[in-house]
Amino acid sequence: MSLDILDMKIIKFLTDDARSTYRAIAEDAGVSQATVKNRIDRLMEKGVIKKFTVMLDYHKLGRAIKSFIGLKVQPAKMQSIVKHMKEHPDVFVLYRTSGDVDLLFEVIFEKMEDLNTFLETELALEGILGTVVTIVIGPYKRCPWTGL
Repeated sequence: MSLDILDMKIIKFLTDDARSTYRAIAEDAGVSQATVKNRIDRLMEKGVIKKFTVMLDYHKLGRAIKSFIGLKVQPAKMQSIVKHMKEHPDVFVLYRTSGDVDLLFEVIFEKMEDLNTFLETELALEGILGTVVTIVIGPYKRCPWTGL
């Protein structure tokens, strides 16, 4: 799907505030509310916009310990490990990667002890050959869509 300047303006507006009204977007873009609604509907139908969501401040929720964890995994155990990690509520992002690790994921915990417990219990799975844990000190730039 090819996006034009109006589509990009709408996406930018919604990225900044997903609760924006058709009216506010239309005024900013210089088009009618109906045009904005039709464009958003089309972007959703084509899968460009997957969903509207909220961005949380995890520090205000008491979750200040963020870590990226890389796993080297036996190929035969990959799917069972992926399934286990996808189901864990503290795993926020999970990627298949190339290079030194096979899986890379992000976890966010309230305190360091929670991270330590996770490492000792959740990563004691058969098929994990190695682990790389990187604790985040602070962000220089966050993902504009998730805030992570």
